[in-house]
Amino acid sequence: MKNSRFAKVIALLLALVMLVAMTACGNNAQGNDDTTPTPATDATPTPGIDLTEGGKYMDYEGAGGIDDYRLQAFDFKSNEITLLSAADGVGDPAKFDALRDVYNIKCELVTTTVFDISTRYIAMYMGDEAPDVARFGLPISMINKGYFSGWEEYINFDLGLWKDIKSSVDNLWFRGHIYTIFNTPARWDNVCWYNKDLFEEAGVKTPTEYYEEGNWTWDTFRECALAMHTDSDGDGIPEIWGCDVEPIMFIWTTGLDYISMNKDGTFTNNIMSDEIARGITFYTEMVNSDGVVYDGSDTGAMFGAGKIALMSANCWIRTFFPDLLKQDSVAIVPYPKDPKADKYYLGEGFMAYNLSAKASNPEGAAAFVCAQRYHQLMLEHDAEAKAEREALSISEQVDTYGWPNYMDDFVFGEMRSDKFTPVLDVSGAFDFNTNFSAALWFRPLMGEPWATIASEIDPMIDELMADLLEE
Repeated sequence: MKNSRFAKVIALLLALVMLVAMTACGNNAQGNDDTTPTPATDATPTPGIDLTEGGKYMDYEGAGGIDDYRLQAFDFKSNEITLLSAADGVGDPAKFDALRDVYNIKCELVTTTVFDISTRYIAMYMGDEAPDVARFGLPISMINKGYFSGWEEYINFDLGLWKDIKSSVDNLWFRGHIYTIFNTPARWDNVCWYNKDLFEEAGVKTPTEYYEEGNWTWDTFRECALAMHTDSDGDGIPEIWGCDVEPIMFIWTTGLDYISMNKDGTFTNNIMSDEIARGITFYTEMVNSDGVVYDGSDTGAMFGAGKIALMSANCWIRTFFPDLLKQDSVAIVPYPKDPKADKYYLGEGFMAYNLSAKASNPEGAAAFVCAQRYHQLMLEHDAEAKAEREALSISEQVDTYGWPNYMDDFVFGEMRSDKFTPVLDVSGAFDFNTNFSAALWFRPLMGEPWATIASEIDPMIDELMADLLEE
């Protein structure tokens, strides 16, 4: 079991690297990498009405007729910005010149690799050729050294453009600044998939039924897994595994990440908390006591073959089972709620673009970020495009977009509603899994008490945080 779990973690890490590359420079999970915002067809200014409110907004009506989504106006130092991205193969820069139709700003893309981006940025910065925008996420040590400025100096996050994701934006404050921002919070790695056909054949209550009645919790997740686990001949090789689990599910839904970022510029090490202990313990019991958790590294293929009934996994795993999607044989729900938590929490990634402290056109950089957000809203509120998607059969939707439209709507609508409280995924900025995956995922399964493990790694995490926070 130990070796297969290790292989699974490695596979997940590789997949995450690929995901970062796929989402670079404004690409989005809805399958459209052209981030040029298109003004609404009814955007002709009304004579005699100052749509700019004294220069506060751009001189046309809001996105898709939604007045709250009007674009903030800026005074630019030039009509060009430079973006440094670590993603290779992002395509023609003209495709994501997101500013040209509204702000008349041209975006020049400079690409490098994940491994070289820090070196490239510092060289450009020291040579007085700093890009206006860089895509790092949360480069803590570089922030401490003064390489980046806060977006809030130029962007008014109280405007309607940001209101739908205000709780997520508020999580980004650090030392009085917002050093990183994206066009939308990413919660698509908080999904549970299940095989509807298998549940129907077994006559087992589905996760969707539990969710819709407000009772989708760790406990009902466990009940589903136990009820669906099938080993008819008792040989220890199940015909159907009850579930596969990404253990982070039992961490984020407590309301915590392993490390929390505080607005005062500090970080909190949560490893000794009751919440983390509860999550680790629940996961360990499901694996060791229940014996219903699949322990291989080929989860996507096994689920696609009908060998796993229920699993928590990122949305990208759908590429392993397009036929099941076309047959409408699978469904999704959010991660289950921690039954002891005060709220329904979901983890989210929301860190992408950084503003260079030496940006030659910081207002243009701010316009780039606003245009990215605007484009995302246009995608979400484009009634004509939605009608075109809905006109397709489910099979055609899967071929075109990777999954059915209702799943896209669920992830980008329901899962970002006020029903959920966001937990910012901060531990990734500390390479947490690289440093502590064995302690988190393997040692508890081998019988070591979590309290002992937590006490051992607690000072190691403190030291890691101190090193990164050093000026």
